[in-house]
Amino acid sequence: MAKGRKRRKGETFETEVRRRFGPLAEQFGLIEVPADNRFVGASEVDYSNGRLRYDWSCDGWEDYMFILVILELDGFRHVVGLKELVAATRSAGDQPLLDNCRSWLVLQRAVESHTQWVERLHPRLTAPDAADFVVAAGGSRRSLSDPGPGLDLDWFRKMPPADE
Repeated sequence: MAKGRKRRKGETFETEVRRRFGPLAEQFGLIEVPADNRFVGASEVDYSNGRLRYDWSCDGWEDYMFILVILELDGFRHVVGLKELVAATRSAGDQPLLDNCRSWLVLQRAVESHTQWVERLHPRLTAPDAADFVVAAGGSRRSLSDPGPGLDLDWFRKMPPADE
């Protein structure tokens, strides 16, 4: 794993992901897309090629990072965490997936660890049996036309105003 370096002014989780994962994303034909900001309080960077998407997130409250892998194939969306994919494929002696980001140095190591695992698993996620691989690792499968149970993010607008 690469040696960590001191944090420079203006560096964030997003800039570190772009620095470490950006070249690999380019090699894989992925482009950075606007983050969907699905997690409140989390920093996000998303890369996609239209079919496969890596949603990088860092939860600043809990001090951990994760990647959601989203595969859209044959009218279905398959979603799984990188952590679950690693657990399903990791053998004894393999490097663990680091997800702690309590300090800048530890965050750099976690981003590097995630980058290495994405590099290792990307061929499986682009293979013809990728959807089966995601589901076998514990991922979900939902029709693209099915909005699913969803989450009512407008709940706070429906609340009566607080008395002052």
